[in-house]
Amino acid sequence: MKLAPAFLSRASWHVEEAVQLEALEGLLRQVWAEGCRPWPDIPLSQDAFVASLATHTPSPSVRTGIAGVFAQLTPGDLYLACACAEGIPVALAAFERRHIASIPATLGHMKLTEAVLDDVRQQVREHLLVRTDRPPRISEYSGRSPLANWLRVVSVRTALSLLRTAREEDATGDEAILESLPASVGDPETEAIQRRYEGEFRQAMEDAFAALSSKPRYLLRLHFVDRLSTTKIGALFNVNQSTASRWLQSAQQDVHDETRRLLKERLDLSSQDFTSVLRSVESQLDLSLSRILTEA
Repeated sequence: MKLAPAFLSRASWHVEEAVQLEALEGLLRQVWAEGCRPWPDIPLSQDAFVASLATHTPSPSVRTGIAGVFAQLTPGDLYLACACAEGIPVALAAFERRHIASIPATLGHMKLTEAVLDDVRQQVREHLLVRTDRPPRISEYSGRSPLANWLRVVSVRTALSLLRTAREEDATGDEAILESLPASVGDPETEAIQRRYEGEFRQAMEDAFAALSSKPRYLLRLHFVDRLSTTKIGALFNVNQSTASRWLQSAQQDVHDETRRLLKERLDLSSQDFTSVLRSVESQLDLSLSRILTEA
């Protein structure tokens, strides 16, 4: 694929001479290679990357020329941002690890509570990554400064907005969150089994979660830790709500099945006792998963 024609068809400027066109092609291929290098596992198309690049690239000046247009870019950051705007799951997970997870450190000088930091992370995630009637706002990142710096500005503004809102209305406390979690069934037999095998049960669930691939792990964290609905998860991945719901149910079922398998493998129980353990597992899996992910 020739990159220069694709770029110029979307850019606000043009080149006429063949020499300039050849130079532009070389520069675009260099930027593409530098963008890909940090993210070999993110399958972003050249067309999507070049389209994003063209949108944010100003016209070359007489002084700097075409080369100067690309000199200040951070290609790796632009590549990641573009892939996130495209809703590529691997890119979203990478953005979560590299940038969303660093928000508490970025805002350390503000001395925010953990609850406020959680709200900042969620709002930044939704603000930048969720597609509504317009492209995700991360598509507005131009690559002219490091993505971490750009995100720092967004995070500080979000935190200040939350603090202003908190002064105007009562914040939802931890008790309300706990009340919204799945409740225990209250069966004495189930509770006794739960207490007896608590360590084995928790270890099996942690191992089952660790065995998942990155996408279902990310989905479960979004749902149980960040408390995103399937509608918002769908918007984040650019799919409809029913698809997001199926993904989430599949991820939960995988954890359920693997937890049961590990317990059967590890516990030396009679058939009757194991049936009781399974009944306990079925009644407590979602609640236990919520707690494990929140504490992780």
